[in-house]
Amino acid sequence: MNTWQAFRWTLRSVFFDKGAIVPAVGGVVMYFVFYPLPYKPEGVRDVPVVVADYDASPMSRQIERDLDATQTVRVQGIARSVEEAVPRLQNEEIGGIVVVPKGFHRDVLHGIPTGVTVMGNGGYIVVDGAVLETTAEVVVETAAPALAAQLVLSKVPPAAVARVGRAGPVLVKQPLFNTVQGYASYVVPASMGLIIHQLLIIAICIVIGTWTEGGRWAIAKDGRLSVGAFAGMLTGFSSLVFSALMFWIGFVFWYHDLPRAANLSGAVVFSALYAVTVAAAGIALGSWLGVRERALQIIGGVSVPLLFLSGFAFPVESISWPLVWLSHLLPSTPGIQGFLKLNQMGATWRESWPQFSNLILLVVVYTGLAWWAASRRAPGPDADKAHSELPSAYI
Repeated sequence: MNTWQAFRWTLRSVFFDKGAIVPAVGGVVMYFVFYPLPYKPEGVRDVPVVVADYDASPMSRQIERDLDATQTVRVQGIARSVEEAVPRLQNEEIGGIVVVPKGFHRDVLHGIPTGVTVMGNGGYIVVDGAVLETTAEVVVETAAPALAAQLVLSKVPPAAVARVGRAGPVLVKQPLFNTVQGYASYVVPASMGLIIHQLLIIAICIVIGTWTEGGRWAIAKDGRLSVGAFAGMLTGFSSLVFSALMFWIGFVFWYHDLPRAANLSGAVVFSALYAVTVAAAGIALGSWLGVRERALQIIGGVSVPLLFLSGFAFPVESISWPLVWLSHLLPSTPGIQGFLKLNQMGATWRESWPQFSNLILLVVVYTGLAWWAASRRAPGPDADKAHSELPSAYI
């Protein structure tokens, strides 16, 4: 087959194979529908907490009312001791315990150092952080009038109080691209590159496995895979990956109102490079496996390690250097980092050059590996026997 014929046959093999069409098209669409749903609320809201009030003072009751008035926390009960509330925390009936110590109101009025304790379930870091931050804000706002009154009673000069207020610069927290500080805006855009990477490699391996199990590839009818046929096959698979990327970048992010289109031209070019890399890696892996069902078993099991090695969910500084170097041989690592920089954070071409150069190198490596593996696999099982009978110099 020539390039155009191989291109058409490759697409036909995907769209007329139920095993391949499910991940290549159905999986991409289903992830668009269901994957962002758990993160749709963006922020943590209405976390049930119990206040263990040892003080039973007007200030502790004001803290309870102010906590319940926030969007983040919902006070579900008042306990007289921590021991009463701990079983409910262990049974996951509540998300945290706020402990107001005995004498809290008196200590605030007298200027004695004191504090409120927040207890949570260490398995829910986001929930614990939200309860801790909300409680800190409420306690500071509630204690501020009493502290101001204490300064007045202590006859502190107003000028001195003003100087204390201006002692340091005001900290203004302004997120650059995740402006709503939401979980969906953090997780979904970063996971997009890995989702498409895994789904399309599975589909490619299924098609290659089908051809191999049939005894000989249709795009290499004479037992030899031409350069034109290989180019058509690579282009066909790459077009599927590129279409999936454009569907997410151009529609999914808009539909779910996620950060997007910061550097659209860079994201499109980067997507083209990523598509060729993923397609070549899929051809090489599929040619090596040679079995339809094997890809799902392998690809599904390595998704979590790939996610952590990308440096998105786990800091790169905490990963050993051998694993960091290994991660740069995986298309998902520069892919995830590059898409975040270009599509969400608005990085320039120069700022995203490390990911571009990494992908260009991987395109060369995986294309060469795919050509070598496909050339050996395309003639069918009889070719392996023929190769073994040839002199090594001829091979």
